[in-house]
Amino acid sequence: MLTGRVLTHPSRARSRFRELAALPDGELDLSEASLVIALEEYPALDLGSYVDRIERWSEAIRERVGGSRDIERVVEEINRFLFDEEGFHGTTDGYYDLRNTFLNDVLDRHAGLPIALSILYLEVSRRLGLETSGVSLPGRFLVKVSGGWGEILIDPFDDGRVLSSTECQEIMNEVFGGGVQLREHHLRGFSRKEILGRVLSHLKSAHLARHELERAVASIDRLLILDERDPFELRDRGVLAMQMHQYDDAIHFLERYLATVSYADAEELARVREQVAYLRGWLQQNQN
Repeated sequence: MLTGRVLTHPSRARSRFRELAALPDGELDLSEASLVIALEEYPALDLGSYVDRIERWSEAIRERVGGSRDIERVVEEINRFLFDEEGFHGTTDGYYDLRNTFLNDVLDRHAGLPIALSILYLEVSRRLGLETSGVSLPGRFLVKVSGGWGEILIDPFDDGRVLSSTECQEIMNEVFGGGVQLREHHLRGFSRKEILGRVLSHLKSAHLARHELERAVASIDRLLILDERDPFELRDRGVLAMQMHQYDDAIHFLERYLATVSYADAEELARVREQVAYLRGWLQQNQN
């Protein structure tokens, strides 16, 4: 008898993502949510096997730590396991190669972009009882570990290196050419939902670069699940609908954009209103 993997319909994956997004941030399993994002691209994906893999790795590290709360020792054991033994590493090849972003691919290939490796590090750290958050430093996504002793910044893209403020400034200098000074707001902790938003924003950019409009729309729609009033995504969703000749959708999203935006200049608002009026006129003329 032939057997095979059960395929998950994209609508089921989207529904699960909506359920996860509705949870309080502290209850959200970032690994599951990241895998659910990948599920629309990989309908045969076995989410449980990947979550179990992270659980096994975390348990192996926990046994080595032996209950120690010494942060240096815990970080050292995480780094030894993930980077020395499992061989996880950052890759700069193929910035828009989706395999460097989807968590299942990163876990299989042991390579990924900074945010993907940070998600793995965050999830392992959380299972070990550490208080962690993501940090979107310009030029690099990092992991911040906090406690009564203070805070440290870890770079999973560079084998879990602990960074000083001087090294963080050097990373920013690579982006801004030394013209921007490191400030406290650059190191604020990101919520889990904000991290998911960054993943989806990268996927959106990658799909647009590859002219995959339907997949870009799927990324925007999930971004709007995270924040239904995001004016930037509402506008882009309307523009993509126009390009795909889905004019009813274009009107819907552009009008939501106009009702939500509070910072656009008058010229921008007038242009969008003209687009909506044109689309309404075109539909009326061609539907009669």
